[in-house]
Amino acid sequence: MNYYTKDQLISTIADASELIDLNIGDEGSVIISEYGGRPLGIFPKNNCYSMLWINQKIRQTIESKDRAIGGDRYWISPERDYFYKDPETWSEWFCPPGLDPANYEILGNTGQSCTVSSAITVTNMRLKQSYRGEVSRQFTAIKEPISTGVSYAGIEFIDDCVFFHPDLKMNGWTLANIISGGPANPGTVLIPTKADPKPLSYFRIIPEDRIVVGGNYVGYKIDVYDIYKLAIRPEDIDFTRKAKIGYILKMPDSDDWGFLIKLSDDIPKTQKECFDVARDHPDSEIGVIQSYNAESPDKPILRYGEIEIQLN
Repeated sequence: MNYYTKDQLISTIADASELIDLNIGDEGSVIISEYGGRPLGIFPKNNCYSMLWINQKIRQTIESKDRAIGGDRYWISPERDYFYKDPETWSEWFCPPGLDPANYEILGNTGQSCTVSSAITVTNMRLKQSYRGEVSRQFTAIKEPISTGVSYAGIEFIDDCVFFHPDLKMNGWTLANIISGGPANPGTVLIPTKADPKPLSYFRIIPEDRIVVGGNYVGYKIDVYDIYKLAIRPEDIDFTRKAKIGYILKMPDSDDWGFLIKLSDDIPKTQKECFDVARDHPDSEIGVIQSYNAESPDKPILRYGEIEIQLN
C-alpha cells in the first residue's frame, strides 16, 4: 500500500503511537503523531489519500523506533556538519536520533490545537561538539479563509527550537514528505519567485526535463525515481507573496487533484543568514526553499518527494 486514507492510517498505527485528530470544517482533518512529533496525514475530505507521504510499514517503523515515518518533520541545518560523520568528504550520512525521531510528548490538546515537545541533542561532527536543546511544535486547525467549495484542510505550525548554547550557526527547517504517482503520474512542485530566478542544484545538475524556469516561478518534477534536489536562493524569493512553495498531483486511484501549499513569514532573506551549503557547490550560493526527489529502490513501493522551508 503506497497511500493511506485516514481510517487506514489510524487502524494501522493502532496503539503504536498516540494520535490526535484535528478536525477542520465538515470533513477535513489532520492526524498528529506523538511519535516523531509531527503532522502525519492530511485529509481534506473523507476517504481521500493523504498528500503527505507515510511509510508503507508505518506501524513497524514506529515500533522499531525508526525515524522514517513520513509526515512533516522539524529538522536543522547545516546538514553537512550535523548529518555526515565525515563532513569534509560528505561521507557516511546519518540522522541524529536525538533530533529525529527524538522523544516527543503531547503537552496539550483541545481538539482544534495541540502542542508536542521534546528534548533534542545533536553533535557538530566537524567540531566534535554536542549541543542540547528543546523543540516544541504547536499545530492549530485553520478554517478555510475563503469559501471555495473545494475540499480543504489547513493547519498553522508554530515551531520553537532552543539550544542551550549561544551563537550557533544553525537554521531550523520544516520538511514535508509528499507522495507521487511515480513516472506515470508525477507531481509538480511550484515555487513563486521574483523575475528571472536562478535555481540551484544541491546534489548534481538537474536535467532539463525535470525543471521549468518561468518568468516568476520554478517548476520541478517529483516522480521518486531518481535523486535530485532543487533550491531557491533568498534573493529570488518574492516575499510579497504569502505562499512560498506548493505541490500539485493528480491523486492516485481518483479523478481528483490535490494541491498542498506551505506559507511562511519566517524565511531568511540574505545569504549571510543561511548555513545549509550544497554538496555540489559548497563554496557557492545557498538556497532556503528546497525540494527533494527520492528514488524508489523497492519498486513498486514508492518513496517520497519533499518540500522544504528554512526558518530563521
